[in-house]
Amino acid sequence: MSDYQLIERLPTVDEHRVMFEAVGWTPYAPQAAEVSLKNSLFSVVVEQDSKVIGIGRVIGDGGKFFYIQDVAVLPDLQGQGIGQLIMDRLIDWIKTNAPHEPFVGLFATEVAQKFYQRYGFDERREVLSGMWAVLPVDNTK
Repeated sequence: MSDYQLIERLPTVDEHRVMFEAVGWTPYAPQAAEVSLKNSLFSVVVEQDSKVIGIGRVIGDGGKFFYIQDVAVLPDLQGQGIGQLIMDRLIDWIKTNAPHEPFVGLFATEVAQKFYQRYGFDERREVLSGMWAVLPVDNTK
């Protein structure tokens, strides 16, 4: 992995969009991406030859609740340890910066569940049931 460079910085709105499109996710509206990225607690990009090939970030309240968000690697480079490089750094940042016993959550595609299980993430339906909604709001006009 010597030709990859992990850099602690936010992806730009455009880099974020390109990564989302590459992995088949719906990109954020530009205004939402700008605000969302700016309010991240921590973020990394992985570059190869000055091109972003992976991203990941931590969001949350910085005290108790942390969420791993937007971990993405270009499809033709998946399976080469780049996602692990990203996750290792995000988890290390949380362990270093969380005051005490952080709750760390994430959403995973079915394909990625085994990857995240290596980090101790799993469904915990016996304890909690995750729920979420996307509200029909558009204040970008």
